[in-house]
Amino acid sequence: NWELAYFQDNGNNPATMEGSKNVDWYGLLEGHDIEVADAEQAYVQADLKGVPSWVCLPPEARTAEIVGKEMAKEMAKYKWPVVQLKKALYGHPDSGTFWEQHCDEHTRKVGFKPVGAEWPSCYYHERLKLFLVIYVDDFKLSGPKESLKKGWELLKQGLLLEAPKPIHGESYLGCRNRRSTRTLPAGGLATV
Repeated sequence: NWELAYFQDNGNNPATMEGSKNVDWYGLLEGHDIEVADAEQAYVQADLKGVPSWVCLPPEARTAEIVGKEMAKEMAKYKWPVVQLKKALYGHPDSGTFWEQHCDEHTRKVGFKPVGAEWPSCYYHERLKLFLVIYVDDFKLSGPKESLKKGWELLKQGLLLEAPKPIHGESYLGCRNRRSTRTLPAGGLATV
């Protein structure tokens, strides 16, 4: 009815560069490593909550293959058919918040505990000794090499993630990551 749309405007709390760099530091310790993975179609993994939102589907999205035979027939009766938006679609003002809440809930459920309010979207898994940072749909996990696979398995129990890969040579938050060793003045080696 051409009424104004009001959104909750929840906002979100992404990880900081400092949080990301701490995960890097932890992954450089002896016997540790760092891996990254992206969430696939992150926002639409989360349900849209709050005030109902309605969208008009474009004609190419009204086919029987997409919406089903009966729904396609029903939609053909209208010039601008609308459907209720059920998933946190990119572009909705609160989608990022609902994805973050969904992601946080699952991450906690599988044993990752928030590091603290001053380190948003940073988690630690005590049993596996893993440090995780999440920036929107980018996941970075560091810790003992033998624990990384299990950590990703836990996260994938409720989140659709791409296959993890070593961070070396990859980019995270716009920073290209490389691992090397340097000889210290006293003769020892340091991983950087």
